[in-house]
Amino acid sequence: MANEGKRCYCRCIEEMTMIIGKEEEILFESKKVYPCLVRTSDVEVNYYKVYGEEFALSCSEQEFKEHFKLIKHSETANK
Repeated sequence: MANEGKRCYCRCIEEMTMIIGKEEEILFESKKVYPCLVRTSDVEVNYYKVYGEEFALSCSEQEFKEHFKLIKHSETANK
C-alpha cells in the first residue's frame, strides 16, 4: 500500500531549493517541521516521504538524513 508506514514528523536541517528559469523556489525550509512517512520494505531498506506545503518528496534513508532529522511523535509541528 502506498500510504502504509510509520507516520511522524521531521525537521529540515538543510534547506532544499529548486531553480526554475531564473527564480529560486524554496521547497523545504531549514528548521521547519514537516509531516513525514517512513516505509520499510521486506529487504529492510527504509524509504521516506516528506510532505511540504506545495511539494512531497520521496527519498532514500541516506538522502533523508542529508536534509532532515526525525523527531518524536509527541512533539508538535508548531515548534
